[in-house]
Amino acid sequence: MRLLTRYGEVEVHTLPGLLKVSGPTVRRDLALMEEKGLLLRSYGKIAAARQGAEMPVSFRHARNTEAKQRIGALASSLIPRRPLTVALSGGSTVRFVARHLAGRPDLTVVTNGLDTVGSLLSRQLVRVVVTGGQARPLSNDLVGRGAERTLRSYRFDFAVIGVDGISPEKGLTRHSVRGADVDRAMLEQADHTIVVADSSKFGRVHRAKIVDAAAVHTIVTDSHAETTTVAKLRERGVTTTLVVVPPRAPEAAPRTG
Repeated sequence: MRLLTRYGEVEVHTLPGLLKVSGPTVRRDLALMEEKGLLLRSYGKIAAARQGAEMPVSFRHARNTEAKQRIGALASSLIPRRPLTVALSGGSTVRFVARHLAGRPDLTVVTNGLDTVGSLLSRQLVRVVVTGGQARPLSNDLVGRGAERTLRSYRFDFAVIGVDGISPEKGLTRHSVRGADVDRAMLEQADHTIVVADSSKFGRVHRAKIVDAAAVHTIVTDSHAETTTVAKLRERGVTTTLVVVPPRAPEAAPRTG
């Protein structure tokens, strides 16, 4: 999916060498990804089904892992060590925030993220409240009126959410309208708001707006974030903190025909 995002289309016969897997594995996985609507196959090539399509969270977990780990560690350090009630969304970056908070017996965490729940329960110290709602398979979180009702019955000291797009002009956005509604409820019920997002989300705009960028207090990202966007966010009063990550290794270009 990363190759398709960058190059648009790729010749299938180049994939075993690029991905270091067998031909049968490539064919099996491409068939599964086509069933999920992630790509199109024709005449020995594959192409993204549609530009900017949302990838399942299971794919996103493996992307920019080093940046997400460091973002999670820094964001969790912003939450003081005292009894607090915290809201956490779902998402691959918030999962790392949850891992760092899992050893905090002073916290009550309310979340709609099913992966977030697993990370919080790893040490069985945090008091965890899971919202109601309908499961959304692409993001592995709970959405809908049940989730929103649970969130609006609380007042949070901190809310930490992940997003799919960050733009100083267009605000914070997600692929899913229902997901954006839940994130907005978290932010509106919180005294302090934190957005965690790796640099690949900067400059992107998706169909579902959560809030204006200036409506949140802090954004934590990585050092590859576009400097112009970071400067504009800071001009709007958003504390934008960058964690240092190593330069990305160059990626071999596939044959695209």
